[in-house]
Amino acid sequence: MKKISCIVLFLLGISYGWSQTVAELKSSYSGKLKWNNKTKTVRFESTGTIFFKNKTGIGQDLANDQKNHFWVVPKDVKKIIIGKNVTVTGAFHTSSDIFIAGEDRKTSVVFGTDLQTWTDKNNPGKQDLKEWYYSQFDNSSGVLTIQNLTILNPFSYFVRGFGPVVHVKSVDFIDNRGGHHNHSDGFCGGNGSTVDDCYFESGDDVFKAYFNYTVTNCTINMVDNSVPIQLGWGNYSNGAVCTFKNLKVIGNSGRWSSDNAVISGRTGKYDVTINIDGLEIENPNAVMVSLWEDTMTLNGNITNAKINVKKYTDRRNSGTNNLTICNSLEHTNHYDCK
Repeated sequence: MKKISCIVLFLLGISYGWSQTVAELKSSYSGKLKWNNKTKTVRFESTGTIFFKNKTGIGQDLANDQKNHFWVVPKDVKKIIIGKNVTVTGAFHTSSDIFIAGEDRKTSVVFGTDLQTWTDKNNPGKQDLKEWYYSQFDNSSGVLTIQNLTILNPFSYFVRGFGPVVHVKSVDFIDNRGGHHNHSDGFCGGNGSTVDDCYFESGDDVFKAYFNYTVTNCTINMVDNSVPIQLGWGNYSNGAVCTFKNLKVIGNSGRWSSDNAVISGRTGKYDVTINIDGLEIENPNAVMVSLWEDTMTLNGNITNAKINVKKYTDRRNSGTNNLTICNSLEHTNHYDCK
């Protein structure tokens, strides 16, 4: 019986959890790609779709079902390049140091799906999937670096490293499908992660302030259901410190349930610190802060700010708000300070 159990687990591992070789990827990609064994680089040379036929689940493993388009990258791959004018339909899950980049920021595209709410029973298997397992880029260990490309309409989260380090530079995060529950969360990275020179048009939490990381020179367009800075949906963010420099927030929408809040804490018990030097907000329908529960504490300081929002806080006005703006605890809807 023990031997049989081991064989079953082995087969399940191949089907759902283990990486696919470059040869398997090549046979499962409808476009053209090349492998450079010397540099350990995969280069996608023409537009196509990743589709592993053996990765459709049977409805019993919601962390891995419906991952036909998901390449679990083997550790011997060190670099992935998306060519100019190339769109790759597929997702990349990594577990070692790896560099992923496009040759052209606007035309090197990693695409997910045009289906709205894909994980909520709108996927091919019509299953209610666990959305955080279906990130377009997911890093489980090592350092993941992503540069100079566009991520369009992800299956679920755009980029996720729940603990491991992720560095992102010069990337456009765009969800243009419309709809309210695409789960297209923008970025989560572990301690020491960085985000620089990126554009976010994401229909969910943009920056998940769960760990200590740094964001510089980024723009967020608050489309429907967008939350620029999310403090947490559980206790795991307690003690996190996120540092921002030169952050611009535009748009006229957001998440209606939080009154279109720029900084939102949804559920949990935590103290989170948000420091921003250089903040511009222009959203006439937004509020600055939304804390849903009295177990939340927001700390931090915002300097060099130009802020124009509808009002400072949402209708709940719960939690403890120690955030100073322009070196003041005064809560207004307009700030302008150097």
